[in-house]
Amino acid sequence: MGVATDKKRVIAICGSGGVGKTTLCEDILFKTKKITRKGSTDKGNTVMDFDSEEIDRKISLQLAVGYTEYKKHLIHFIDTPGYHNFIADALCGLKASDAAVMLIDAKDGPEAQNERLLDQIKKEEKPAIFFLNGIDKEDINIQNTLSSIKENLTEKAFLLQIPVFKDNKAIGFIDILNKKAFSFEDGKEIDVPSELSDELEERYLELVEEVSTYDDELMEKYLEGEELDRETVVKTLKEAVRSGGLYPMIFGSALKGYGTEKLLDEIIDLLPPPEDMFDEPAGLVFKTYNDPQMGKISLIRVCSKSLKADTTYYNINKDQEERLGTISFMMGKSLSKIEEATTGDIFAVAKLKITQTGDTIANKGSNIKCEFVDMPLPYISSAIYGSSKGDEEKIGAAISKIIEADPSLSFTRNDETGEFILTGMGKLHLETVVSRLKKKYGVEAQLKTPKVAYKETIKGKTSSHGRYKKQTGGHGQFGDCVIEIEPLPRGGGFEFEDLIVGGAIPKQFIPSVEKGIKSAMEQGFLAGYPMIDIKIKLVDGKYHPVDSSDLAFQMAGSIAFKEGVAKCKPVLLEPIVEMEVYVPDEVMGDVIGDLNSRRGRVLGMEPYEEKKGYQRIRALVPEAEILEYAPSLRSLTAGRGFFKYKFSTYEEVPPQIAEKIIEEAKQEEEKK
Repeated sequence: MGVATDKKRVIAICGSGGVGKTTLCEDILFKTKKITRKGSTDKGNTVMDFDSEEIDRKISLQLAVGYTEYKKHLIHFIDTPGYHNFIADALCGLKASDAAVMLIDAKDGPEAQNERLLDQIKKEEKPAIFFLNGIDKEDINIQNTLSSIKENLTEKAFLLQIPVFKDNKAIGFIDILNKKAFSFEDGKEIDVPSELSDELEERYLELVEEVSTYDDELMEKYLEGEELDRETVVKTLKEAVRSGGLYPMIFGSALKGYGTEKLLDEIIDLLPPPEDMFDEPAGLVFKTYNDPQMGKISLIRVCSKSLKADTTYYNINKDQEERLGTISFMMGKSLSKIEEATTGDIFAVAKLKITQTGDTIANKGSNIKCEFVDMPLPYISSAIYGSSKGDEEKIGAAISKIIEADPSLSFTRNDETGEFILTGMGKLHLETVVSRLKKKYGVEAQLKTPKVAYKETIKGKTSSHGRYKKQTGGHGQFGDCVIEIEPLPRGGGFEFEDLIVGGAIPKQFIPSVEKGIKSAMEQGFLAGYPMIDIKIKLVDGKYHPVDSSDLAFQMAGSIAFKEGVAKCKPVLLEPIVEMEVYVPDEVMGDVIGDLNSRRGRVLGMEPYEEKKGYQRIRALVPEAEILEYAPSLRSLTAGRGFFKYKFSTYEEVPPQIAEKIIEEAKQEEEKK
C-alpha cells in the first residue's frame, strides 16, 4: 500500500468480554467504507469473529486482524478476545501493536480484565486511549464510572470529552480542549448546554493542569495564569499520552456508531507511529491459525525494515531457513495479496514449515530477536478421554495443531495415573478445545476431573514368609523366602537388601524375589495405589534344585509381601502441593479462610511487589482439594486473583477421608 511509516498506526483493541470490541471494529470498517453493511455478533456475520466456534458462542475466542485507511493513514488493528479464558491471544495482540484502545463499559465501569490488561500495557510501556463504550445505554452515572476508573485502573485517566444528555439520552459530546460540542448522530457542531459550562471550565483546567506537568515551560505559564495556546497544550498532551503518563478518555457507542470517527482522529493524533526496532529486517510471528480448511496461517508483525513475498529468510529461534511464499494483508479471514510488508505492517503467510508463534524471522546470520510474551499461568486442568478405544492418538495429533494456534494450552500424560491432561486458562477454554476437536477434526472427546495420584505406605514393621509350591506332572514350581518389611522416611522410595547367607536362595533368584515384591507394591494393598517408602530385607529362604525358577521366586516374594503388609499398619498417602495465591488486600481473609477449609496450611503472606494492593499467600494444600480451585478463586476475588502451584510432598490422608477413597476404589474395581 506504499504508506510512509509515520502515516501508520498499529492498535490493539482490548477490554473485558462482551464490552463491544468486535462491534467497534465492525463500525470502524463501515465508517471507513471497507464494508458496505455492518454485521453483528448476534447474527454471527462480523468480519472479525469468523471462526465457527466464535459464531456459535457469540464471543471472540482468538485475536483477529484488520486494516483500514483514514485521513491518508493506514491503521492496522487487532481485535482481541476479552474473556479471561482467552487472555493469551489478548497479550499476543498487545505485543504485536504499538498502542491500545481499551474499551470500558460506560455504565458498568472497568472489570478485573481491564486491570489485567492495563498491567500488561504498562509492562510493555505502550500508550492507550480509553473508549467508554455504550454511552447510548439508559441510566448511566458517568461520575460513578469515572471514579471507578480512577480507583481501580489508574489515577492518570483524564476526560477529553463531556457527554451531553437530553431526556436521559446521550445526544453528543463536548470537546474539552476546543470547548465545542458535537452531535453523536451526524458529527455536526451543536450548542454547548449552559448547564455544562461550569463543568467544562473545571474539566478544562483539570486537563491543562495535568498536561502542564509534562512540560516545564507550560507549567510556568499555567502557574502564572497566562493564557495557554491550544497548540502547545495538544503537543504536550500527545507527549504525555505517548510516554504512558496519561490515558485520555472519550465516549461512544460501537453499536450506534457514536464516536468512532472521533476515536480514529485521536488514534492518529495521539498514538505513535511504528518505529524500526532494528537496523535490519525482522518480523515477529504473533499468531498462528490452524484450520482444516484454511491450513496453517501465520500472522507476522514487521518489527523493522521490510519483508518480501517469495523470499527465503531465517527463523532465529529454530536456527533454520524458512521461505515466505505469498504474503497478504488479512481482514478477518479474507486475504489480499501484497508483494512487500514494511515496518509496522501485519501480514499473513500460509504453510510455514518450522515457524511457530513467538518466533522471529530475519536475515541469515542475524542475531536479533523480537521479544515475545510470557504465556500466562495455566489455571485449570482436566483429564481428556476419547469416546472410543484408540482415540487417544487422534486426540494427541489434533490437540498439537490446536496448541500451535494457542500456546497457553498444554497437553501432557500423567505417568502416575496414566491419564492425558489438558491444561488451560479456564473451563470455557477447555470446553472450546473439545468442541473444536469434534467440529474440525472429527474426534469425540470428553473432560473429566483428573485422578489424584494417591500412594500407599506402611507405618509398622514385620517379618513375613512366602512360599510358592506347585506340582503338575514333570517339573514342579518351588520358591520360598523370608523377608523383613519396614517403613522408610517420606521420599525414601524403595530399598531392597540381600542378607542371604550360605546360598539359602541361589544368587540368580535374588532379583526374582525383588521383582515379585515390586510387582505387588505396584498393585497396592488398601485401594490399588502404588506403595512407596518401604525397605525390604531378604533374610532367608529355601530352593529346590529342579523345581525352583525365576517365576516361582517372583510368586514367593509377592506372597511374602502381601501377607506382611497387612500387619504393617498400611496407610493412604496424598500429594500435597505448595501454592502461591495472589489476591487483592481486601479479600485476603476470605481466601485464607477458603484455603483452611481445603485442609490447607498457610506458610506465610507478604505484599506482592509487582502489583500494588496485592498480597502473596503461600500455603501447603492437598492436591485433591484444589482440582476445582480456579472458579472458586475467581468468585472470591471478582476475577482478580491468580495462583500457581507445584508438587511438594506426600502426606497421610486423614482416616475418615481415606475410608471414603478406599471404598470408592473398591467399587471401581467391582465395576471392572
